[in-house]
Amino acid sequence: MRKRAAGRSPGFSLLEALLSLTVFFLIFAGSLEFFGTARRVFFRLLSRQENHQAAWSALDRIRSDVLLAGRGLARPMRLGIVAPAEEAGGRWVLVRAGAAPVLTVGPRAGETTVAVAVADPDWAGKTLCLYDRTRGEKAVIVEAADGILTLSSPLNSDYRLPEASAAVLQTTSLFLDAGQGVLRRKSDSSSAQPLLEDVHAFTFIYDPETCLAEARLSLASAPEESHALKILARNALLGKTP
Repeated sequence: MRKRAAGRSPGFSLLEALLSLTVFFLIFAGSLEFFGTARRVFFRLLSRQENHQAAWSALDRIRSDVLLAGRGLARPMRLGIVAPAEEAGGRWVLVRAGAAPVLTVGPRAGETTVAVAVADPDWAGKTLCLYDRTRGEKAVIVEAADGILTLSSPLNSDYRLPEASAAVLQTTSLFLDAGQGVLRRKSDSSSAQPLLEDVHAFTFIYDPETCLAEARLSLASAPEESHALKILARNALLGKTP
């Protein structure tokens, strides 16, 4: 029989095997901890980026609403009948002309009906703005059918054609539902829809002198960071032009 070569080891000893396994498991555990930490950081940064994108998306929607405020209402704004943006009950309400009914007969003081070429039933519940070169007023439309708009109250003044005009107002309301941390947007009489969730604070400022609006918000996930946007209400500026 051949003898085993002198000095050749038959394999790892038990101690060496245990030491190798210990080192392997230490390296493996360290790798798991490293990748676990990296994964948590990655998803935290991803969530933060998505929240920032959602915040700027909401501000961009507000920007669009502000740019539309006062559209089609240059003369009523000059007469002081309509404000393009105003605060009411903790909500900011932006106003523009949603439709311009064509008057077929000059409305008279004391009347509760206005004759128009076309009366859209969807106008019921909205506000009608009547005006001419020197005066104007608003009234809620109770019913719109068969070319007649029925108003909630009698008119205060006479309006002659062709100087008289009319506009059905369209409103957009912005407010923070603090209880749920949701910024909501409401169009006319429809239900308020969520514009942004996870909101910590929201402020809206409008300067009627400069027609400059500022929207500012912060998220509950990062309350120390503020997202702000300044918007010039260009249509509102037309109400200042003589």
